[in-house]
Amino acid sequence: MSLIREERPEDAEAVHAVLVAAFGREAEARLVERLRASGKIVFALVAEEKGRVLGHMVFSRIAIESGGSEVPVLALAPLAVMPAFQRLGIGSALVSAGLERCRMERHARVLVVGDPLYYCRFGFVPASRFGLKCPFPVPEEAFVGIELEPGAFAQVSGVVRYGHEFDDLE
Repeated sequence: MSLIREERPEDAEAVHAVLVAAFGREAEARLVERLRASGKIVFALVAEEKGRVLGHMVFSRIAIESGGSEVPVLALAPLAVMPAFQRLGIGSALVSAGLERCRMERHARVLVVGDPLYYCRFGFVPASRFGLKCPFPVPEEAFVGIELEPGAFAQVSGVVRYGHEFDDLE
């Protein structure tokens, strides 16, 4: 079983390797580096086993443009597990631990672009149910959200605004 813990500065190289291996490209690794540099990461977790980082996830600040104001929301992105260790529950353990920490820290809402069948296991539903639009060209069902506090998306609708850090993701 992997240990889930807070990312530390000395994890940066291993995290970079996990992201490149999991996604097969540098874009997600650059995203994490830009999020770190901008200070928008709320927290990042790693899954570690025998001193080796096998998985990584980030929660960062984004906003919903709703009724002329910006409503804070967290983005879960990216989530990555080394390919040889996928389908062993590491990603699920990261998501569960991350959402629990979000609840403990009183974050009300989280959004993610990803496989809806995967994320529905954790309580995510299509963000369109909340009247939210993704700024990226993704299938509607792949943009999902979760209310960590009941009614967190009530009275909120509009376009979600990700920071410039996400600009080169496709």
